[in-house]
Amino acid sequence: MSFLSVFAFNMISSVAGLVSAVFVGMAVLKVLPGGMPRGKRRYGLWRAASAAACLVMVAWIAAWLYKKGLLRNIGVAILVDYLLLIGHACCVSLLFRVKFRKCWGIVLFEQCVREFSGVLAFMGFTDRPLVLSIPEERRTYMLLSSVVTLAVFLVLLFALYKMKVGDAYRQWMEHRKLWSRGMICLSAYPILFYGVSGILMGGGASRNVSMGITVLTVTVALVLFHHMGMEEWQRREFAAQELILQQQNVYIKTLEGMQEEVRRFRHDYRNMMSGLRLTVKEGELTEADRFLQEMTEDFDRQIGGQIRQMGQLSNVRMTEVKGMLLAKLAQMQREGTACELEVMRPFQGTRCRATDLCRCLGILIDNAMEEVRGQEGARVHIMISSQEGYTTFRVKNRLYHSIDVHRIWQQGYSTKGKDRGIGLASYRKILEGYEDVLPATAVQEGYFIQEFKIQERNAG
Repeated sequence: MSFLSVFAFNMISSVAGLVSAVFVGMAVLKVLPGGMPRGKRRYGLWRAASAAACLVMVAWIAAWLYKKGLLRNIGVAILVDYLLLIGHACCVSLLFRVKFRKCWGIVLFEQCVREFSGVLAFMGFTDRPLVLSIPEERRTYMLLSSVVTLAVFLVLLFALYKMKVGDAYRQWMEHRKLWSRGMICLSAYPILFYGVSGILMGGGASRNVSMGITVLTVTVALVLFHHMGMEEWQRREFAAQELILQQQNVYIKTLEGMQEEVRRFRHDYRNMMSGLRLTVKEGELTEADRFLQEMTEDFDRQIGGQIRQMGQLSNVRMTEVKGMLLAKLAQMQREGTACELEVMRPFQGTRCRATDLCRCLGILIDNAMEEVRGQEGARVHIMISSQEGYTTFRVKNRLYHSIDVHRIWQQGYSTKGKDRGIGLASYRKILEGYEDVLPATAVQEGYFIQEFKIQERNAG
């Protein structure tokens, strides 16, 4: 085969592998968005050109190594496999603007299933390596690697989808501790695949025996990761149930408090009405109006505020955020800090990870609470708005200390003294990991306003 023929075959294989990885990321793992993110035309062309350059480079290197006869070396074959994986992960990351670590997990999963499919396809037709320099064996190789392997690959993907292996794998990917520990093992599969089979075949074992042992080993690894993912999913479900119970307890306590306030108000209602009647009878209409206004304000202060707050909280449909807000509201109530919660529309969720979102919003609320704590008329305003393709989170509080807006992001800077000022530095570090999150800080008319806006995937 000529160099151009090998290069063309490698290009077709690389493009097919990239398409397969994207399909797996969307349909099976459900990590990639349903479409490529919108952006400026120039930036989109640059990403597409960079992805194409990665594929061309990998295909050219593999073709050159093949013509030099270096792919017969196990070490070189492993190196090329890693180069292909890195190239596909970079392409997916460029095209979809997803973190490389997630793309690496996608291509590893897809490659494992594809290698598994290829082994099953070849084991059913031959028990020895095919010699590509022989035209007949080359045609057999093309048939097995393209048609038969693809059919087996789709069948396996369908089975994994029905078994919800992709969901467990995604749960595992989102858990950083399990990810760091398990990714080292899973990333070693090319070494396992080529190394173990090479050692066995070098020891005299047939191709089918060596490949069978390798497939069994990879299967055990995948089952292990599936089990780890399911354990993580069950842990999160248990945590979500605990959070729901916590929310119900808060609701019950709030309703009990409102019921007690209504009982007190009812107890005083007859006396207030008697006083109002006497005032009207004596013709003191101005005094009666003032009396009614005071009574309405008392009711609104004692009961109406709690009703509005619970109504706004009901618009938060994201369990993790609602649980965090409930905890902060309860803390502010204990400290005597009033909170104005404003959720303009039902908030279902956002593209930001739940843990990162809760940490960022929690840091802003904690800073606001700390600033107003112990002050007369202490009040914090929290706003969540979802509209026009953006989700906005804003925390506002009155300033009682002078601050340097340019230094608040520095680790250790605080108006409260030493060993503080860590929160905002962590907050900024978290947001730096997201390309489509726009933070903003302002001081207006004596109020300190912190805001971050998340551009969702369907934003124009």
